[in-house]
Amino acid sequence: MQHIGQQGTSYIPSTSQKKRTIGHFMDGIGDFLLNYWAHIITVVLGTLVFIAISIPFLSYFGLDVIAKPLFYALHFVCAQIPSHSFYIFGHQLGMCERNFTIYTSMFLGSLVFVLTKKRLPGIPWWVWLLMILPMALDGTTQMFGLRESTWYLRILTGSLFGLGNIWFALPLMQKSLDTPLPAPRPRPAYYPSQPATTPALNSFASTPSQQSADQ
Repeated sequence: MQHIGQQGTSYIPSTSQKKRTIGHFMDGIGDFLLNYWAHIITVVLGTLVFIAISIPFLSYFGLDVIAKPLFYALHFVCAQIPSHSFYIFGHQLGMCERNFTIYTSMFLGSLVFVLTKKRLPGIPWWVWLLMILPMALDGTTQMFGLRESTWYLRILTGSLFGLGNIWFALPLMQKSLDTPLPAPRPRPAYYPSQPATTPALNSFASTPSQQSADQ
C-alpha cells in the first residue's frame, strides 16, 4: 500500500503483511525454543551455580556492593541457613549445602544432556523415585527434629535428587517433542441430499391418445 503526500510516496504495510510479519517472528521464536530449550535450562542452572560460588569471592575482595544484592536474590531459591552452608575465605556461599549440590548436579546433568546432543537415555520412573527418596527422608526427619543431618548427607542426597530429576525429566521432554502428533482423522465425505425424483407419469399411465390407439 502506498500513500502519496506532498513530500513524496511513502509505503504503508497492509494489515495482512503485518500479520505475516508477526507470524514469521512467532514461528522463529517457537523454532528457537524447540531447538535450544535444553541449552536455556543449562545456562540458567549454570548461572545460579556461578553466582552462588562468586558471592564469597566478591565479599573477600571487598565488593559487597555486588555480593550482597546477589546473595539476597538467591534467597528466592534457597533458605541460606548459615549453619547448613559452606564458607570460602570466611564468607558464606550463596546457597546452603543441600541446595548448592542440587543445582550443581542438575547443571552438570543438563550439560551432559546437551553435549550428547539430547540423546542421553532416560531412567524409568521407579529409579527416579529411588534417587529422590533419600533426600525426602533426610529432610523430613530433620525438619521434625527426629535427627540432625550432616554435611556429607546433604551433599549425597542433594546430588542424587538433582541428578535424578534431570536424568528423568530432560530425556522425557525430548521424547515428547520428537514424537510426531497423530494425523487428524479424515472427515467423512459430505454428500448433499438429493431431492427425491418424481417418476414420470407416463411410466404409470398412458396418454389419452395412446389409450385410444390401444383400443
